[in-house]
Amino acid sequence: MIINLDSLPLEIYNKIPINIKTYKKEYELSELPKNIQQLVKGFNKEKTIKYEDSPYEFEPVISKFGDFNTISNLRELVLKYAMNYLYTLKGEYPFNGSIGSDVKKFIQKKDTTIQRLYLTEELSNMVSSFGTSVDKSIKIQDFKVSRTTNTNIVEYNLILSLIVDGESTNFKTSFVL
Repeated sequence: MIINLDSLPLEIYNKIPINIKTYKKEYELSELPKNIQQLVKGFNKEKTIKYEDSPYEFEPVISKFGDFNTISNLRELVLKYAMNYLYTLKGEYPFNGSIGSDVKKFIQKKDTTIQRLYLTEELSNMVSSFGTSVDKSIKIQDFKVSRTTNTNIVEYNLILSLIVDGESTNFKTSFVL
């Protein structure tokens, strides 16, 4: 391993004798005296950092520590993506009109066969885009649409059953029209 003396931290650089520092700037590690080899090897060991838990994404919500909340669970990430995707209408996202979904428009179709066809295609596109962005297997198991009518409000409930990396999960949302 070739060591450049100028790239070493100042505390280690100061411990190297002047005759070694002035003779040349790069050395093979085996050319250096044993005590300096140990210093340099100790520095290289400290440089290696291992991250055990790496987050998938950050939420734009500030935590109580003044930091971003992290999403470290794939299931939670997919549910957040699904919620954001379904509530963003096409053309609503600035500078990119193709982002978003037409689920809110398709869910109001009176013909349930056409409604199911359009929703299947829209939800499949959503799930495939999530799967490619996180490089994991995400599949739609089933989805159900129900309608509730009050005096002035029509509410559509969508229950989406997903298989996220082999684990089954449900997502429920409602649209008030």
